[in-house]
Amino acid sequence: MPLHRSHALVLPFSLLAATAIAQQPATPPAAPNAPAVARAWTLLIYGATDNDAEGDFLRFLNDLRAAIADDPALELVTFVDRHAAHSNDAATFGEDFTGGRLYRMHATSAERLAGGDEFPACALDAEFEPDSADPETLRQFLAFGQARFPAPRTALLIYGHASGVSLCPDEQSRRSIGIPELAQAVGNGHSVDWVALELCNMGGAEIAYQWSAFADGFATEVLTAIPNAGPPLDWRRIFERVHSPSHAASAGRADTLDPATMSAIDFGRLVVEEGGKGRLARAARSPQAAERLAHEAVASYQLDRIGAVKRAVDAFAVALAADDADGKSRRALEALRDGGDGQPSVMNYSAGRFDDGFAFVDLAALLERAAPCESLGVAARAAARAALAAVDDCVVDSFGMPGYAGFTAGRHGMFLHFPDGDAPAPRLGGGRSWSRSCWYSPRPAKDHEANVGEWAWCRDGAIEGDGAVQNWFELLDRWYDVADANGGLNGWRV
Repeated sequence: MPLHRSHALVLPFSLLAATAIAQQPATPPAAPNAPAVARAWTLLIYGATDNDAEGDFLRFLNDLRAAIADDPALELVTFVDRHAAHSNDAATFGEDFTGGRLYRMHATSAERLAGGDEFPACALDAEFEPDSADPETLRQFLAFGQARFPAPRTALLIYGHASGVSLCPDEQSRRSIGIPELAQAVGNGHSVDWVALELCNMGGAEIAYQWSAFADGFATEVLTAIPNAGPPLDWRRIFERVHSPSHAASAGRADTLDPATMSAIDFGRLVVEEGGKGRLARAARSPQAAERLAHEAVASYQLDRIGAVKRAVDAFAVALAADDADGKSRRALEALRDGGDGQPSVMNYSAGRFDDGFAFVDLAALLERAAPCESLGVAARAAARAALAAVDDCVVDSFGMPGYAGFTAGRHGMFLHFPDGDAPAPRLGGGRSWSRSCWYSPRPAKDHEANVGEWAWCRDGAIEGDGAVQNWFELLDRWYDVADANGGLNGWRV
């Protein structure tokens, strides 16, 4: 049994609340003759914090519940997986504990919940040590939240760590969730309206496509993500603008959004707007903070349009391959990525590196350079223009700090994996960098005990072994993999 750090008797939360937390009604009584407000959004918060993200997560959660302030139109439900070594907070939930629990959060109190049939391990009279890096844990949480707190719209906010390849590492199980693995395990039946990822390096076209209806798994209408690595957004600032017109927190404000009429696209735009303002305000308070925050961005994507982005980028790849005699197209596109002749390297979210298997290049910035480049063929330039238009249409809104020179709101902020596959990889003692991109594959690929392969972006449109490039992945595989009977480093034969 996991350590129960308070050493207190485990009681139903109704009793705990009476002694550990200031008593407060779950929902404050309405003023006389005030109109009844129905639940409009259920916000499901997945706290994958069996790691050193726990302290930041608890601050994030407290910001959310303070900003929501018990607005009856918003339901705030969280699953949290805590680690004994990373927190001794007893205030947020009414006591300190280790392991996994479910809570319904109020402005100044928390109601511990039993998981019932959907999440049976979460009981009121026992503790358990979950694996928050098991996608089945996330699936059960979604099933619980959607069954117990149904609403016209549902949001999933995931908090923890990520790499652009996997997410939610668990220090107890020593594994993480592969991004395609999550989509496959959770399934389409638990899709939601809006997903927000308080995770590093998650603003990828490949990720957006994986979590859309095109990939036939878990899907969302709108995805809000941070493409770079960096600190949390100012979520209190964001949620202070989401209130019912009759709620006290909306009094005197003309900029609040009514949850009853707020769409997933509205939510995504709001996070970009207030997230960007919060970044600027933090930078203005401190020169040191300004330097740290210079390379920060956030973006929201409308995922019924990511299929058009995928098709357009694949058409660009096909055109590049068709005009690649003696490596002409390859040299030209690599030069656009790497810069030179007074031009910096293309905007990217992987700390300026292209040689380590995680090269997250801004897709629109790359296409902007490709569209007029006379070193590319006419067909490739036309395909770049078409792909750029598709990206413009998919990005709902975005914000980038001054370190990203030339960042255009509503266009930039979505990355594409484009490594320098021939470069020596320092972590491999001189091995080729493409060997660190084996996660980027239509086939299963294991890394840190997660299935990080089977990307729909790499799979869809490709026909193995026909000798032709049909999508972006196959273009990279032709350029950088070793052609042999076994399919080279990743086992795929173009």
